[in-house]
Amino acid sequence: MKKSATADEQNNAFWTLAGPSLSIVLAALGISSAAVTLPEMSLEFQDGGFDPTLVVSIYILATTALIVPLGRAGDFWGKRTVLVLGLCVYALGALLAFQTRAPWVLIFARFVQGIGAAAMLAMPLALVRENIPTERVGRWMGAMGTMSAIGTASGPALGGAIAAIFEWRTVYLLQIPAALIALLFCLIFIRNRRQVDVTVRFDLLGSGALVVFLAAFTLAVSDTADGFDLKAITLFGIAAAALLGFLFIETRASAPIIPMNLLRSSHLKLSLVMNAMVSLVMMGILVVGPFFLIDGLELTTAQMGVAMSVGPISSALSGVPAGRLTEWIGSARAVVFGAIAMAISTAAMAVLPYMFGISGFVIAFVLLAPSYQLFLAALNTSVMEYVSAKDQGVTAGIVNLARNFGFIVGAGAISGLYWSLVRLPPYSADEAQRVGIAMAGTFAISCAISIGVALLALLSLRHAARS
Repeated sequence: MKKSATADEQNNAFWTLAGPSLSIVLAALGISSAAVTLPEMSLEFQDGGFDPTLVVSIYILATTALIVPLGRAGDFWGKRTVLVLGLCVYALGALLAFQTRAPWVLIFARFVQGIGAAAMLAMPLALVRENIPTERVGRWMGAMGTMSAIGTASGPALGGAIAAIFEWRTVYLLQIPAALIALLFCLIFIRNRRQVDVTVRFDLLGSGALVVFLAAFTLAVSDTADGFDLKAITLFGIAAAALLGFLFIETRASAPIIPMNLLRSSHLKLSLVMNAMVSLVMMGILVVGPFFLIDGLELTTAQMGVAMSVGPISSALSGVPAGRLTEWIGSARAVVFGAIAMAISTAAMAVLPYMFGISGFVIAFVLLAPSYQLFLAALNTSVMEYVSAKDQGVTAGIVNLARNFGFIVGAGAISGLYWSLVRLPPYSADEAQRVGIAMAGTFAISCAISIGVALLALLSLRHAARS
């Protein structure tokens, strides 16, 4: 009887989280599948002074800026309601992108999709915590990491194949039925639960200030990739003013968008810092790896794509085992193990590619991606298992925001570090040698960052043991 009951519980969990899992796949696909359509898209819109990279960056901007307000909205009006609306908005954006013949309408469509994706990323973690018993949260946090990796890994292959057979717009058309299937699962299998008193007014003013801060900060960091100019200074000024305004509003709001008691938790603060630092390192491999493979090892673009795919594939395979390990040894210890594994694998990334070329790169990447999955599954479990029911949505949004912050800063900082090392003397060295040295130096510093995360994880573990 006990075995049957457990099987029934697992079956119910599977169907309850089928819609949220597919939502995460789609949100990741929204970035990776669109990226491979940029060359074909740029040819069509080449006469209008159109920057095709905006198609990806505007999606990330919308997701980053709105993930916390939409997470909080899930606490107010129910996580299923917000996820369902997010899927509808995502599908609407895909429809607009498919039908458009004007580049700036395409940009608007992608912004709309990004709004939907913010809900599709924030709600699944909260729904895991709301619907899964504490002792099995870890495996489902790992499964959500697997879904993200599947979306990231399959996006380039699916997007490239669809664009080659049909046209680049078809990539967006095929996102619509997938979103509708996820929507159907959510409507049938998820109960809607409100955790916040609906008579309390939603903090629109605080949400607006937070959105302005995140949007301005994201644009400012992106702008500094080409140098620190007046535009970047202006954007950082706007971000600072919006942040001050946000803090002023939140201290006086009856129902703040981010409850201040959450941020007083030393465990949460340490977790957010660690999340951002590790995400910064992971973005490093995504922005530096392709240049190393092409310029340093002289691979073709197709060969580079295959080499870069080993990371997402190993992530997809390791997500659920990482979650089960988290349950077995406890989330706090698993965070420490994941951080130590990150330090070891970034050290391998600094040494092995330089010594053994492509085989060394593949081995190091196969080590790095599962290390990140273990760290992420453990960290998400550690944060979400202690949060109160009324703050699950906003906490999931904050956790995702910290990760996005790491990605945003890492894209500029790690890329800038790499190119600075490439340009260092001796100038007599050939390009492949300079690139190899820059790769090793970049990941030696990434290893130092990972060691810092491991020390923070040990500090968090000691704090948890005393509590």
